[in-house]
Amino acid sequence: MARNIFGVSFILHPEDKTIKETATCLLSLLEILRKEDDIFSQFSYAKLNFKNVDFDLTILGFNDAVEKLSQLILRTNLSNIREYEKTEKPTADFARELGFQILLVFHKNKKMRFSINGNISSSRFSSLAITDFPVKNSDYEFDWYFRMLKIITEYFNPIFSGVNIISSDYIAECRNLKIKYPLGWITYFSDESKIEIPSDIGFEAEKTEKGVYLILTREDITQSKEVYWLAEEKLLEAMQKIKKNSANYSEP
Repeated sequence: MARNIFGVSFILHPEDKTIKETATCLLSLLEILRKEDDIFSQFSYAKLNFKNVDFDLTILGFNDAVEKLSQLILRTNLSNIREYEKTEKPTADFARELGFQILLVFHKNKKMRFSINGNISSSRFSSLAITDFPVKNSDYEFDWYFRMLKIITEYFNPIFSGVNIISSDYIAECRNLKIKYPLGWITYFSDESKIEIPSDIGFEAEKTEKGVYLILTREDITQSKEVYWLAEEKLLEAMQKIKKNSANYSEP
């Protein structure tokens, strides 16, 4: 089975950030991630109706990278800001309730590997995701997903994060359960989420200072369709148990 059924996602605490703060936050994260995997050193900033702009953090100094990314975010959001915020000459110190949508695309050996997208600077809803793993290039193992999940979770201190299954059928099943956060291959709940996990769901639990990781299995659940379907079934059963055990797990 293809590995492109996974995405690494984070539900963050809503917070207004200026354009420059947004750029600084993202690039500070990439500085940490590229120590684990050098693929995070080079990326393209993408925006609909604008030409992609390449970044190479092995060449570009941090402050220069912040300035370059800040100006790109400003330029690609300028017309939108003028229309909705009625601000004619915003600067990189501009912030707004809606925040700024970001899309960074990562390549290795001239092959697209994944993208980072989301909005980390909105006081309404903030989130981040690593997704868009192409079928032919999706060769990442459990340890890679878990390392990236841990690093970014520690960096942002999110409410919820996980290595989630993004197939449309699975997402539909989760929506039918009317729950806040779907379980994935690995799932993190912060203590602030106030979701009570029953002891009988059969997952490995790894406690941290601020939350807990629930690990379905450290084995490859994509090795066959049969293994995958069994894993999905176990995830759905566990979500039903959590919902019965914790009222806060249900949608409002």
